[in-house]
Amino acid sequence: MDKPASTWALVPLKSPDRAKSRLAAVLSPAQRARLFLTLAERVVRALLKTPGIDHVAVVTASPALAALSRSLGALPLVQSADAGMCSALDFGLRELRLPDTDRVLMIAGDLPLISPAALTAFLAQAPHEHGVALVPDRKRAGTNVLLCAPPHVIAPGFGERSFERHLAAATAADIEARVLPIEELALDLDEREDVDYLAARDSVTAAELFEAGDPDVPQARHRAVAG
Repeated sequence: MDKPASTWALVPLKSPDRAKSRLAAVLSPAQRARLFLTLAERVVRALLKTPGIDHVAVVTASPALAALSRSLGALPLVQSADAGMCSALDFGLRELRLPDTDRVLMIAGDLPLISPAALTAFLAQAPHEHGVALVPDRKRAGTNVLLCAPPHVIAPGFGERSFERHLAAATAADIEARVLPIEELALDLDEREDVDYLAARDSVTAAELFEAGDPDVPQARHRAVAG
């Protein structure tokens, strides 16, 4: 019987006070920071509960996020300053070195519908030995999840139009790229329309994210969720 692939998950998280700037029109700085922290915890917890993910690491320059990650059971990798998603992932890959790891799963920290079931479905279709698997965002512009087997088979190229960049990198490396449009992993919360989409698709999750612990309820939910 083949040995199961060893898999690390790597989550880059910027400092909460710098997060979700594109939601500034509908959420205050404090609300954006709370939303970011809630989403980050949701992602890390889902990864830790997913069979087939052996270890979870969080790359951050935030002492609060490092402490939260450690309390949840993830390994914090602390940068000296926020430097963007690609720089965070490059830093994480260098720090981990991953000598005995077959695969690394790099994932955004703001996926409201993430679950162990969705991650399990992704892993079941992802390559175990040589290739990459991607979940694009809803617009098929960015990349929400990138799995590389082995870990350095292509370099992470997150950011604007990253979905096309990752596919091009796989083609240049002459490796298979599996595109897995799993809806629960395709939604991130960057803009007002993402929030509206979440509210229409899953009002319970939207209420949890925009009401829990928020002293401005119901005003915060009205501004962020109502059409």
